[in-house]
Amino acid sequence: MLIKRILQFVCFFLLSFWVSSCTTAYYLEHHPDFAEDIFYRKVLSAEMKLTSNVDELYLEAAKLRTQYTYAFLMEKADRLIEDDYDAGKILYSQGLASFEKAISHGKKAMKFRHLQLQNMADWMMEDVTFTEEDIPYLYWLGAAYGGAISSSRGKSKWVIQLPIVGYLLEKALEIDPKWNSGAIHSAMISYSMARIDLMGKNVEQATYHFEQAMIFSKGLDAGAKVSYAENVLISLQKKDEFGLLLKEVLNMDLDNDKNLALGNIIARERALWLLSRTDELFY
Repeated sequence: MLIKRILQFVCFFLLSFWVSSCTTAYYLEHHPDFAEDIFYRKVLSAEMKLTSNVDELYLEAAKLRTQYTYAFLMEKADRLIEDDYDAGKILYSQGLASFEKAISHGKKAMKFRHLQLQNMADWMMEDVTFTEEDIPYLYWLGAAYGGAISSSRGKSKWVIQLPIVGYLLEKALEIDPKWNSGAIHSAMISYSMARIDLMGKNVEQATYHFEQAMIFSKGLDAGAKVSYAENVLISLQKKDEFGLLLKEVLNMDLDNDKNLALGNIIARERALWLLSRTDELFY
């Protein structure tokens, strides 16, 4: 059951908060074949700037690589493994390697920002005081760890690091639960369903975070809706609600919030894919 939960740990960090150029959103919607190359160039450009110990540069590199890996490698792997298991596994491995780079960038960003914190154990064992300025650092490192866990396909080395995701997200949530239209709450949906310490209250907790994400995004976060449908409604086998929620995503005006536009485009594509698999997912 634990492995099944981890494999379903589809982290919608990327769908919750994408501040990126209109150009990327345009190409993703109208010329998707070019979008991956354009975004990967942005990743490499950010990584080429990592020549000094400037925390903001490492944060940007961690964010962009995490977004790229979720949006392109993981999305393709999730679809491919249904038809070609071996090819899908290779793509997940590539995703894991990319997330490991993002984790490295994210950890360095935090270390350069807080010189007293030299390893993750220091963060989790000491009573560290983070501020609002730390939220992006916590969030994107948590996203990278979540991606590594998901793309590892149940490898114990990564599964045991799930509490790190919780630590980072919960720290960020304590500081500002409204941050970026409820992005942290949106990320907590899939995390809540993957936890084994909630003693059967996973759905209750995930539903709470979904509701909060809807409040703070004014219902405009398509990623939260897709995450809830995929992680909660499938688990509950609520086929009708699943279909209604995903069709709601398809009917959303993606231009209502420019900050969410790129993530919402990706969420819409995933909603279409999930709807096409309805008969496989419900029994």
